[in-house]
Amino acid sequence: MVIYKESYNNLVEIFSISTKENKPVIFPTDTIYGIGANILSKKANLEIFKIKNRPENKPFPILAGSIEQLEEIADISSLSSSNYSFFKENYNKCNTFILKAKDNLDKLYRQDGNVAVRIPNKQVLSDVLKKNNIFLTATSVNESGQPFINSLDIIVKEFKHVDLFVFGKIRNQSSNIYDITKNEVIKLR
Repeated sequence: MVIYKESYNNLVEIFSISTKENKPVIFPTDTIYGIGANILSKKANLEIFKIKNRPENKPFPILAGSIEQLEEIADISSLSSSNYSFFKENYNKCNTFILKAKDNLDKLYRQDGNVAVRIPNKQVLSDVLKKNNIFLTATSVNESGQPFINSLDIIVKEFKHVDLFVFGKIRNQSSNIYDITKNEVIKLR
């Protein structure tokens, strides 16, 4: 088991280990503790579905470090002008957005041609994603359908199948989710 304190270098190292070894990692997002992996590591992401008892047809949100990076996997140009304005005003406020996925995104991360994306409102995490050009899945640490867990002690005890952990500050509140693929903004959570 590897447990690191949150810092730029530690996040880079643990995400690198996670990708090389195809293992999920539990880490502090800008909202709650998340479990995720690099989107290039399908094996690790399939393991997360098993750990959470979550159906594979319910993909995980993907974290990107910037709008420019996000545009590599999501089609922002397809947004209506009002939805684009809403996105620009709210992307860095702990919100997850449903956007039209680009064709290059693996089907494991898409549902009905869409992708859930978030740009973390946590400088260290967004810097790691942007500067290292990585995309991470990030879903709440819990069994699917259960409340999220934000005590690292409990997480380590209950998620024995995970070997990689980072601890740090969180808001202890899950993100809002908005579907902005249509003409209007639809708040899902």
